[in-house]
Amino acid sequence: MIKSQHMGKKREATTTCRVCGGECRIQATMCDKCETALRGWIHDYPVWIHALREFLDSTAHYGGHQPGRVNLPSAPTPIRLSVVDHLQEIEDAVTALWCRLYAPPAMPWATSIAVPPIVDMLKACWSCQRLNRLPDIGLIWHDWQRLTRKTLGIIDVPPSRHGIGRCLNPLCGVELTAEIGAVSVDCPVCGDTYRVVDVRLGFLRECIESGMAFTAQACAELLRECGFQCSVNTIYSWRKRGRLQPAGRNDKGQPLYRLSDVHARLAGHDVI
Repeated sequence: MIKSQHMGKKREATTTCRVCGGECRIQATMCDKCETALRGWIHDYPVWIHALREFLDSTAHYGGHQPGRVNLPSAPTPIRLSVVDHLQEIEDAVTALWCRLYAPPAMPWATSIAVPPIVDMLKACWSCQRLNRLPDIGLIWHDWQRLTRKTLGIIDVPPSRHGIGRCLNPLCGVELTAEIGAVSVDCPVCGDTYRVVDVRLGFLRECIESGMAFTAQACAELLRECGFQCSVNTIYSWRKRGRLQPAGRNDKGQPLYRLSDVHARLAGHDVI
């Protein structure tokens, strides 16, 4: 619906935003505020997708994930299937919006037009001038709002909670988070209750058996959480004396140590 107001001097005609119901420019289907929000989500999604791919690794946990970790070939890294499904959901939404804005032919193989990579589609959608003129922008906007909330729910956990490991029920295995300082945790899927220290020990065992490697600081922190007396200086001393060797380096050049090697030294009472 087009509105026109005359109060002393002529004002520009406006129409109704199909997202929030407010006023927007003529020929536009959403107001500046809603358009800014949508373009902001689209603009930020390449970074969010990169973060989601980091969290495909089910051993990644909030506050303890090491981006430069070494995955040894002896044990494949398990993945979070829910994140795989969400990445596919994002790709479907981006492709649908790109097709809506640029209307490629129904049979792209007939004209040799291929769907571009997802990052290129996001850039094209973000810069497209037709984005604020789509008649069904209300449905599209709310779909992207829901998608954004789901994405941020995976990669942006409140700092008061942190990942502690997997549910100890062998038929469940869902990732658990707990309040900082919590003693016990309830699994939201199977309903079982566990001590946080037991879940951390399970995570420690998983990292040891899979050959995961971390920085000296991350190794020491995880081992201390599980009741071991370990410090960064102890690990550095073992390396200096040739009793412990790095398994590689991360992208910052920091040495990475197999958690199994550090744990073996502690279990053997090989202390300073």
